[in-house]
Amino acid sequence: MRYTAPLTPAQAKQLGNDVGMIIGFAANAISQLRGTTNSEALMRTLTSSAAIDVTAARYLKALEEGHRPGEAAAKASTALIHDWADAVLETRDRLNQHNASEDEESAQ
Repeated sequence: MRYTAPLTPAQAKQLGNDVGMIIGFAANAISQLRGTTNSEALMRTLTSSAAIDVTAARYLKALEEGHRPGEAAAKASTALIHDWADAVLETRDRLNQHNASEDEESAQ
């Protein structure tokens, strides 16, 4: 389906279905990679309005660039997984820095 601005009700429904599938596949991939990931927290993160907006924009951009719907979905899903992984690594780094500074304060 080609999307036009503004979206028709049918296009909006299809885009919602497409983005939902993309997020579902990304969540499944992350769960398989991480094993015991807290699925509720993961789904809250991936279904936040910001994540949905960014995923929809990436999907539409890939379609506009001429990618087939499956390829566009894969690009959007891969980017979402990378965003999630970057956030996890950044959070881990911050926690490690916080713990290190607390250890230094305790040692003094």
